[in-house]
Amino acid sequence: MQKYERLLEEYIFEKAKRVLKEPYKKIKYPFIDPGEGYNGNLWDWDSFWTAYALCRAYELYGEMRFLKAEISKEKLALHIRGCVLNFLSAQADDGFVPIMMTGDGDFCDFFETEHQKGTPLNQIKPFLCQAIVNASEFSGDYAWFDVEKAIKYLLYYEKYQRDEGTGLFIWQDDIMIGVDNNPTVFFRPPRSSADIYLNCFMVAEYDALISILTALKDNRVTVWREKKASLIRAINAYAWDERDGIYYTQDVGFHKTILKAGNFEFHKNLAPKWKTVPIKIRFWGCFLPLFVGVCDEERAKKLVLHLQDERVFARYGVRTLASDEPMYDLEKSSNPSNWLGAIWTIANYCVWKGLKRYGFNALAEKLRVATIELLGKKLEEKGDLFESYQPDTGEENLHAGFLSWNLLVLEMIKAREDKRDE
Repeated sequence: MQKYERLLEEYIFEKAKRVLKEPYKKIKYPFIDPGEGYNGNLWDWDSFWTAYALCRAYELYGEMRFLKAEISKEKLALHIRGCVLNFLSAQADDGFVPIMMTGDGDFCDFFETEHQKGTPLNQIKPFLCQAIVNASEFSGDYAWFDVEKAIKYLLYYEKYQRDEGTGLFIWQDDIMIGVDNNPTVFFRPPRSSADIYLNCFMVAEYDALISILTALKDNRVTVWREKKASLIRAINAYAWDERDGIYYTQDVGFHKTILKAGNFEFHKNLAPKWKTVPIKIRFWGCFLPLFVGVCDEERAKKLVLHLQDERVFARYGVRTLASDEPMYDLEKSSNPSNWLGAIWTIANYCVWKGLKRYGFNALAEKLRVATIELLGKKLEEKGDLFESYQPDTGEENLHAGFLSWNLLVLEMIKAREDKRDE
């Protein structure tokens, strides 16, 4: 295991500076891209997790290790802040922030232009405030961004991507949701999926704004604390399934059929009194309530039972879709990226952090070791890291040189120094 850890550390510190990109055409500020396969593109949650991983690594490995990698703290801070500033520079008057940016090519100004036309679009995934906190804590400075823009972006979510009946957040459609072909959203009707993944990261985003307002001594913090608490209540009220002991994405896309036969109107009286219908599909997002801390101890115990099922927890970590789901498919696809069972390091990392948060340390350690072994073996065999991996064999899926959230393994490596038995 230590051999794999050394290999991963050496590889990552040799390659890390590649993700730090200079301004390019429409991208005005220094930024971060995911590495090979996505060069020159600024993606929302990719840039957040890459920046977050680098900041955690800086904290754990120290300044000298980064200087040897030709990355100064000042340079890293510049690029981390730049990601946020780029997105805020593209914000529309109504608060909408595009989901990705590129200097040129097919996507250049695409989302901004479509939004101006009135096309319903998903805006940037809920990582913007978390990115601000990450950058601000790293640099010790909260004066480099416009807090009103950050608030306006969250207000856009509340106005256009929230189901008023439940208080849960929804996707406009299935375009660029991060977990590209998550079957609880993919090819489903527009505005019908209150995705557990989306709602959990909205909790984290509210929490980040609370941290920002607290640091700025802004008295609006109380309002946002109440909003966060309200969302947590909604997740536990509507997304938790007591019989199955798991959180599910909810279908909120109700439709009333209007049909009459003479004076008889079908379905006139007894309308649905329920507000959601559960989409009972086990995917890795079902475990994100552990990561953001929205479930109580009893629910956490029931939820973790699913992670003891080999149809969920494979040889190399958490299947992004349980293998007994009919949609399970390990095809190597990049459009959309395939999340129908493959191992993605971000899924392993988030579940690992959630397990540690609730004290399931033995299972967390099993997942930590599986992740390091997967990436270390692949690096030893192929000389590279990849976007995703086959869950039982570790075979690579696409994009050699993909860094992004693979960098999170550095934190998992360092966690060996702070292991405790369950």
